[in-house]
Amino acid sequence: MLRAIGRGSISSVLKVVVDIAWVLACAGLGFVVIIAAISVYALANPSASIPGFERIATSSPAEVTRWILNWSALCVGAMIICAYLRGIFGTLINGDPFVPENAGRLRMIAIVVAGLELLRTFVNFVVPLLFVVTGGANGDGTTAATLHFDLTVWMGVLTILVLSQVFSEGAALREDQKMTI
Repeated sequence: MLRAIGRGSISSVLKVVVDIAWVLACAGLGFVVIIAAISVYALANPSASIPGFERIATSSPAEVTRWILNWSALCVGAMIICAYLRGIFGTLINGDPFVPENAGRLRMIAIVVAGLELLRTFVNFVVPLLFVVTGGANGDGTTAATLHFDLTVWMGVLTILVLSQVFSEGAALREDQKMTI
């Protein structure tokens, strides 16, 4: 039977997975920065020929901006979430999950996920409108602004907040137990 906490447990494997995800998020952010630099250059110099980036030269500036902002935020958010998960899995590996810090870590993960969703909604709705207002629309005066709320993400945020409270209560009960003779 597999153990959930302690050394050699599922938590140990998940911590390794989270460590790898953190490295991939860092690499992803570096990739986004490189693509962003090339995209800005391609948009600023439409006559320049950059092999493999012909599609960027024909993309609208609003679409390129949305892509850069969304993916940058996603990579940074993933790095932050992974950092908090590493702390949680560290306590699980040590066999001590109900520490007050884990409640705070879960709360911060919920805040980061909510922030990412709000930022995604803002970017996908406001950035295209800003390009229309400033005269940089998609070429035909239209915009592809979308206002979409993902109920699944918000249910996930609420679930993480509930788990945060569960960890907080568990830590309080554990402290009470330590005080009992």
